[in-house]
Amino acid sequence: MTNTVLRHSLLLGYLMLDYDTTDELGLVDNLLVDLSQGRVVGIVCQGSAWQRQRPTYSWGQITNIGADSIVLHAQGAEISNAAAQPMVNLEVWTDTGNCVGHIVDYRFERQGNVVQYLFARPDQPGFYGLAPDAIISAGRKRMMVSAQAIEQAEYLADEVIPVDQQDWQTTAQTTAQSLADQVQQRAQGWSDYAQERWRSEELHEQLQSTTQHLQARTQGLRSQINQQVSNAKKRLRPLNKALENTLENTLDKFDNQTDSSAIDLDSFEVWEDND
Repeated sequence: MTNTVLRHSLLLGYLMLDYDTTDELGLVDNLLVDLSQGRVVGIVCQGSAWQRQRPTYSWGQITNIGADSIVLHAQGAEISNAAAQPMVNLEVWTDTGNCVGHIVDYRFERQGNVVQYLFARPDQPGFYGLAPDAIISAGRKRMMVSAQAIEQAEYLADEVIPVDQQDWQTTAQTTAQSLADQVQQRAQGWSDYAQERWRSEELHEQLQSTTQHLQARTQGLRSQINQQVSNAKKRLRPLNKALENTLENTLDKFDNQTDSSAIDLDSFEVWEDND
């Protein structure tokens, strides 16, 4: 960008490139301001969808801000300024206890020094310009300024938040599509893995179910066979008893017949031979 004065809303959605690798780092998501110094000190990147935290870089890591992208050294210490905070949507209160609006935008120099905060009133269109030295105190949700500073604030009736910057919008859409494709590819990889894992588990469950079914059928057949053998034994028990009785009776009769027909040798007379 050739303009020496930058604007927060114009940088949102800008493509961020690594100076050392030319890799896409993501899109500008927000800027961080140290109110005590009145300077932009950090830039928040909207990176990959699977990143837990959005990378935040120091403003000093930026090497150039062009018409299509912001180039910076990605390697190095990230911002650790505890006083740095977003400014947009910060409530504007007067020292008399009145809420007069909220911050919607701000202008700053290339070095990061804030030139003017823009706040909007809820009951009036346009914006009001507020000098940084008008701020008495500030927190994470609201800032306090003097009632006199609000009365002297510059009214910018024709100011609007730019929404027709085709260059960075096209770049942002292209980068967003690229990030979406990466997410889809990774998601597809996880989906394929999950499907293979599911198929393996399903096959294992089918094998277990088949094994349990065969074991149940085997146990059932074994029980049926044991029952049939037991029933056969019960049916054969009377027959065995009858056979035993018949055999005993037969033997008894045979014994009796043998006793009655025994030859008594003493009953025969011995005749001497005649000479």
